[in-house]
Amino acid sequence: METRLHTFNGWQMRATVESRPSSTGRAEYYIVEPITFKEFSGAAGTQADPRGTYGPFVSDDAAFDAAFKSCRFAIGSEIKLRGYRRFG
Repeated sequence: METRLHTFNGWQMRATVESRPSSTGRAEYYIVEPITFKEFSGAAGTQADPRGTYGPFVSDDAAFDAAFKSCRFAIGSEIKLRGYRRFG
């Protein structure tokens, strides 16, 4: 199991991926919940709703790319929601 941190527009994202052997003996990679994001280091993490699939992926990089794509979508939604609240 591997956990990676990534930054998007100043927001911190965290995802974990694990490998499992397939029936053919190759490694397959799966996203492990929770996928989280937060605006700054002292804030509590918010869970991103996974979009698409949890796996299997052919590489750990592909799995992390999918996980962080879900985070970027959730962060964008959060930013839009704040704009609506401010002017609403």
